[in-house]
Amino acid sequence: MQEKLTTYTISSQTAFVELPNDFIEIISLYYDNTEISRIPMSRFRALNKNTYAGTPQSFTRQQEKLYLYPQPSSGEVILYYYGEFPALSSDTAENALTKVAPDLIIYSALTYAADYYLDERAVQFEQKYQGFMLELQEQANDQEVNGGTQVIQPSARYTASGV
Repeated sequence: MQEKLTTYTISSQTAFVELPNDFIEIISLYYDNTEISRIPMSRFRALNKNTYAGTPQSFTRQQEKLYLYPQPSSGEVILYYYGEFPALSSDTAENALTKVAPDLIIYSALTYAADYYLDERAVQFEQKYQGFMLELQEQANDQEVNGGTQVIQPSARYTASGV
């Protein structure tokens, strides 16, 4: 429910793209169908001494920016990420979570209220809340592996030459 996609259209040499305001965590970053790999800032700084333009192969994050190397001059950088749910600004406002898991929200609120008012039912409210949360997490886990085979990728390849 929190998966989102942002496309950055590049028209001149660009060193970075800014993260969306609702950003939580990166799922994937790619440039014209090429996955861009995340590297540590220490490695990126060594590479970035040269402002080379080309197809980005690596990125690093610093605060609200994703720095790219090499720096793209044209094309599209696509950020696939987890984002925050939109705020509920009125009594009738809805977001994806309120539509899919209203019981989770209700029991979360009851747990909070029971702590505040020292209600003896706090344990039951917490158990119901945890049950709904577990069910929602299991649905997300099932969706993540649905339709595909889980495969371990090799870390290196060996090819015999001259045989």
